[in-house]
Amino acid sequence: MRKLIYFLTYVILVGIAVAKEIDLRTMSDQTGDYDIAFCARPTPDATGKPGHAFVAFSHQLPNGERDFLAIGHTVGADVTPAKAAWSYFGSPASGLLKEERYTAIKQNCLDAQVNKKDYDRARAFTANPLAQLGIAPADGVVLEAYKLGADDCMTFLIDVATSLKASGLTVPQRKPLAGCGKMGFGG
Repeated sequence: MRKLIYFLTYVILVGIAVAKEIDLRTMSDQTGDYDIAFCARPTPDATGKPGHAFVAFSHQLPNGERDFLAIGHTVGADVTPAKAAWSYFGSPASGLLKEERYTAIKQNCLDAQVNKKDYDRARAFTANPLAQLGIAPADGVVLEAYKLGADDCMTFLIDVATSLKASGLTVPQRKPLAGCGKMGFGG
């Protein structure tokens, strides 16, 4: 049942809402197909939420089973919208990498089919650095400071995308004053 939910989430996030699909693979892989989708929600969305960006990782095994993770950099539960917005000018707020939920039919994704080594390198951005030091569990929360316009959802997406530049992905530079949401908060 869980695998079905992952598959349906993948279809909803990437399959239906894909703005574009590109193939960066240079070889086939016996371990399956690897995709990385760079997704964004418009601002404001139908529910009034600010814009947000995240990355979806999908690995389809040769037997059809799929491993799926959609993750983005967002603020902690204790951060108010005002504090998140103020982080643009002042001190960072508490933030974390968090699994995403589908929030808008108008989410747009760029789905990149990639080689396994590129997938692994990009997926490493979701790893808990404390787990790598043996201090925290591997599946623990990844805490990262959040600063709108500097260390936010766009920064995370751009960092992952930049890891694919050598494979041919063009990553535009971030425009000054561009954050997640219209001077908003959220992602």
